[in-house]
Amino acid sequence: MRAFETEPSRNDIKCDGKTSFIVTGFFTPNYFPLADAFSKNLKAYNVSHHLYARERISGQWGHQTLQKPSVLKVARQDYPDQPLIFMDVDCQVRGDISPMLNVSGDIAVPMGRKPMKNGTALKPGTRVVLLRPTAQADAFLNLWEEKCRLNIHPVENDEIRLQMAIEDSGGRFAIAILNRHYTGMEIRKATQADMIVHDSARDEARLFGSARKEMKIRVRKIRNKIHVILTGRDYKSNSGG
Repeated sequence: MRAFETEPSRNDIKCDGKTSFIVTGFFTPNYFPLADAFSKNLKAYNVSHHLYARERISGQWGHQTLQKPSVLKVARQDYPDQPLIFMDVDCQVRGDISPMLNVSGDIAVPMGRKPMKNGTALKPGTRVVLLRPTAQADAFLNLWEEKCRLNIHPVENDEIRLQMAIEDSGGRFAIAILNRHYTGMEIRKATQADMIVHDSARDEARLFGSARKEMKIRVRKIRNKIHVILTGRDYKSNSGG
């Protein structure tokens, strides 16, 4: 079982906007620049929000995502009478998101399609989660958090644990599917109708790593050409003695 921080940090990012709902999320220290940019984005649309500062827990990226239900539980205590919209801090709002509240259910999540060998599987996500101020929503959070605390290998991420919670819910909760325009579509695939988009920080890190690797390869090639011109010998063969 993994211990998560449950008390809000002094470094939370908060803003009282003009919406009846609260956008919430969390960030670890290395994600603060993203959270700060997200807050400025929400302020531009007068969206009330509270982004919780959390310490990194031991493990990789997947371990960090397991904090989502515990963050939402704190937000439920802080805002007991308001709908909550959880978003990853590398999301962006591009317009009025209040229509996403026009959905039934105690909780609403994105539903994507994952290609499989023999067809397509439906896969619930947690990039954006709508939570109603109901006892049933609180009960589902408890179940989701319970799954996130299980010591399972490989860890995967919070979305796998959400699937486990849904599987074990036994029809006790009303779980709805969010309209696709409010699910955090990847920005490179988004249309003008998508009001919440996602610019993955993880993808940026991978792209940066790939670009850096490609640059090193180009530098080596240029270095080798110059060395051949000057010495008539390949750089590696020359340096190998």
